[in-house]
Amino acid sequence: MITQNLETTPTPELNKALYATQQALIQPTKNKEAHYGKYADLSAIDAAIRKAIKESDSGISFSQGVVDDSNANGKVSHKIYTVIRHSSGEEKILYGDSFPDDPNMQKQGANETYAKRTSLCLAFGIVADDDDDGQGASLLDAYKDKQDEIRAKTNNWLTAELAQMDKKDVDQLRLVLKSKDKKVSNLTYMESLTLAGAVRYFKMRNGQID
Repeated sequence: MITQNLETTPTPELNKALYATQQALIQPTKNKEAHYGKYADLSAIDAAIRKAIKESDSGISFSQGVVDDSNANGKVSHKIYTVIRHSSGEEKILYGDSFPDDPNMQKQGANETYAKRTSLCLAFGIVADDDDDGQGASLLDAYKDKQDEIRAKTNNWLTAELAQMDKKDVDQLRLVLKSKDKKVSNLTYMESLTLAGAVRYFKMRNGQID
């Protein structure tokens, strides 16, 4: 099973470059059609990101890859990762969607392309699909409700854990956030999960949990 180590090194230059890139980003043209409406394919998303990087002169580059995984029963799956690098040497590795192994090569390729597409959208803030029939909006509402539930539970856990730690350790862990002074109760879903991952990694490294 793949173990994801959380990198707690701050990346201020990369963060600024990502902001500049997103400011220059023009949402890609939805150049394909599916039963739910139009969508931007992987090549259109990739082109939109590279154009924004060039126009903002942000010094960013990115690449994607696939790692293999298997569960205790030996069932194989694959996980997409996206590496975003900055000319300063800073980088982030973002793990995206997993997809099952499929003996049908055409389906396998389609699953990999879809996973790469959604991971790039999440990494750079791209909206690649239509919501014209309302189904997407309904699914999004349900997804947000689940996110709020997870965020609340995670923030409660963080509040209890951080209260037991030394201030210097807490300050170091908070470097994974854009604003290290932000109250736990005000953390977004992604900030909450990021900080929780840092805390768990810290405790594992120090032998406090298995």
